[in-house]
Amino acid sequence: MKAFYFLIPLLMINACKTQTGTVTSTEKTSTMGQLNERVTGCPEEGNCTVKIHKNSHLTIKVDGTGAIYPEMVAGKNTVVVYTYLKEGPEGTADGNYSETIHFEIPAAVENVSKVNAALSDVKMLYGKHCFCKGEAGYYPISNGELSVSTNDKTLTFNLNFKVEKTSQVISNISETVKL
Repeated sequence: MKAFYFLIPLLMINACKTQTGTVTSTEKTSTMGQLNERVTGCPEEGNCTVKIHKNSHLTIKVDGTGAIYPEMVAGKNTVVVYTYLKEGPEGTADGNYSETIHFEIPAAVENVSKVNAALSDVKMLYGKHCFCKGEAGYYPISNGELSVSTNDKTLTFNLNFKVEKTSQVISNISETVKL
């Protein structure tokens, strides 16, 4: 019986051991455009990507706290998502920092030019994703200039903007993406 009491703590310690090994996951994406790793205007300390979602529609939702967020659903337009990611220090759980820009281009239009308040016509949203209390979240962009031109093979966009309610790393984007 004494041996049994001696073995109980050993069994408990062994039961709490975490599993080791490689975890593999795959993610399917409906992105139709080419993904670029180093885009124009991307800061040296991070990586930037552009994703083009054809046949999509961008809706702006409001959660229970009044915060806004984008949601892509099936539609006839094209949604552009630009992402800047700066990896956090090794061993930190919440050290990554990223910014995203979302906007929607009407399907039948080859050239789009929007300035300041007219950016709401393309549902322009800026997202800040970090462990930065009071600053993380999505913000509508109403101060800037966007020009987009498309053809059968490429989509080119230039964006200069300023978000009034929070600090930002990305403020100027100029990119051409293969469709």
